Amino acid sequence: MCIPWKKHIAAALLLLCLPFILIGCGGGGGGGGTRVVSGVAVKGPIAGALVSVYRLQLDGSRGALLGTGTTGTTGDYAVKIPASITGPIVVTVTGQPGATYLSESTNAPVPFTAADSFSAVVDNFNPDVPVAVTPLTEAAFEKLPLILQQKPGTITPEVLQGAVVAANAQVGDLFNVTDILAPPADSATYQANLAVIDQMIVDSKAGGTVTNTTAVMTVINQATSDVNPAAPAYQTFVDVFTTAAAQVVAADPALAATVANITQQVTAPPPEPDFSDVTAPSVPGALSATTYAVNSSTSSVVLAWQASSDNIGVAGYDVYRDGAKVGTTTTAGFTDPSVISNVTYSYTVVAFDAAGNFSAASAPLSVKPNQASLSVTVSGQLSGDLTSHLDLQAPTAPGSLSAVTAAISGTNSSVTLSWGAATDNVGVSGYEVFRNGVKIGSTGTRSFVDASVASATTYSYTVKAYDAAGNRSSASAALAVTPNQASLGVTVGGQVSP
Repeated sequence: MCIPWKKHIAAALLLLCLPFILIGCGGGGGGGGTRVVSGVAVKGPIAGALVSVYRLQLDGSRGALLGTGTTGTTGDYAVKIPASITGPIVVTVTGQPGATYLSESTNAPVPFTAADSFSAVVDNFNPDVPVAVTPLTEAAFEKLPLILQQKPGTITPEVLQGAVVAANAQVGDLFNVTDILAPPADSATYQANLAVIDQMIVDSKAGGTVTNTTAVMTVINQATSDVNPAAPAYQTFVDVFTTAAAQVVAADPALAATVANITQQVTAPPPEPDFSDVTAPSVPGALSATTYAVNSSTSSVVLAWQASSDNIGVAGYDVYRDGAKVGTTTTAGFTDPSVISNVTYSYTVVAFDAAGNFSAASAPLSVKPNQASLSVTVSGQLSGDLTSHLDLQAPTAPGSLSAVTAAISGTNSSVTLSWGAATDNVGVSGYEVFRNGVKIGSTGTRSFVDASVASATTYSYTVKAYDAAGNRSSASAALAVTPNQASLGVTVGGQVSP
């Protein structure tokens, strides 16, 4: 099928309404150190492009500039922003001289020009969660102001956050991708979508219509602005998408089933939610848990709760462990597959609807999974529990934690940690190392190298010892480390010198 690109692009451009203004104001955020926004920019990996992080304003547009950086050869980026920044942000990747992306269709680098730009909106910035920037996140960014326009009354920060979630989910539903902000490499469906979009760009260039991705994104953005199969702009998108999808499958038949599922969803999309809905679901109730030992040191936790109700319908539930989201489910149950036994965790559940309204959190539930019992049967008779013969004594906490930093680039450093030996009644097997409360590795020695962290950023390190029975010590005293661009490699009293 030959797609008359000039006609489609002209029609799409006439229909397109640009609902936002790029605000180039600087500043943003106070002092008190920095945190890092990181992730990957992909339309094929985008290398050498400008990355800008902004606050997100209440109308869905970019606000104050918080920090800038450049994508690496694999599309990865890391941008420092003030440590005080929380809540919604926008990450924008823009072409500049020398920037390229790797075409999935031709496997050749393609210029990513100053006219090319993708953005991603995040409802609540978390430095531990990477942010992907792709054509799908750009479509959600374009969709966001349109959702906000449907909200009655004053837009509050809470309404804005819910609208961000709804915009990302709406685009994800259309393209069969569960989380469009997650790295595309984690999802075969996400990668297949990007391959089809790349083929759309290749087709448009073959007709001599464009020299960058703008025209194709115009078609996609116009379609996602009103997901209505009867609309001319949406039908244009379907025609172009399905033609490119057939070419992708012809080039790689292994993608046939995945691309067919995407095409079916695009051709008969789910109806748009009523974004004017501002009624939140009721709070999930009666949260309970059952635990099962996985092995001598880890367990799974199976949660169940009373389903929430909503004026239109509950779309799903977010599950939190110790305040951090560990998963999402559409049913009133969730399994946390592997946690440490004999450690107490606090679980809560939040319900949400398709319009981005969130309930308050459920009452917290404390769960302490037990270790596996060693009760056995001999000649059909159950023996006594043999846990009394287990080693249940934890090692002592490691002491004298110190660090030496070394610059590895203009913006990154390595941190070499060392500490005093822990003791145990049987023997210490190894040590676990934590940065800002998140485990980053294990070692059988009394040292560990954190290979690459952002310079001029303060990190908090702790170390725990463990034995062969799975017992873990309490954490060492925390050590604050701020790598400089060039460290002298000297420690004084456990603190890194300038």
